[in-house]
Amino acid sequence: MSKKAPTHIELNGFWPYQVTVLADQISRYTMSVVREEANLNQSQWRVLAAVVDQPGRTAAEVTAITPMDKTIVSRAVNSLIDAGHIKKTQNEKDRRRLSLETTQSGLKLYEKIASRLNERLVRSFSTETSPEHFVITLKNYSKVMQLL
Repeated sequence: MSKKAPTHIELNGFWPYQVTVLADQISRYTMSVVREEANLNQSQWRVLAAVVDQPGRTAAEVTAITPMDKTIVSRAVNSLIDAGHIKKTQNEKDRRRLSLETTQSGLKLYEKIASRLNERLVRSFSTETSPEHFVITLKNYSKVMQLL
C-alpha cells in the first residue's frame, strides 16, 4: 500500500514558494529603481530592456520574449517612441517589418538603470559571483523548472 502524500507544505522549506517570493522581491526592487531613475512602468522597462538586449527586435519578438500581451507591448512601444527612448526603423531584410532601435536618450536611461540594478542585485548577491555567473546560475534553475 502506498503512503498518502502530505497535505501540508512547510513554506520555509518549500523551494518553489521561496523562489516565487524571491522573484517578487526582485521585481518590486527593480521597479522601484526603474520608477525612481526613469519614471517608467513595468511594460515600458521590459520593452526598453528587450530592445537594448537585441537591437532590431520587432514588437512581435518583444511580445514573444516577455510575459506581456501584444496590446501592452504596443502601448509601451508607442509611449517609449513618444518619449524619444526608442524608434522604429524599416527592417533591411523585410521592408514590411518595423524594427525597434534604442535612441541615445533610451540607451543612456537604460545604462543608468542597469548600472544601479547590477550594483545592488547582482554584485551584492555574492562578492565572489560575477554578473555573468549569476545569470548562468539562474538559467540553470530555469532548465530545472522546465523539467517539472
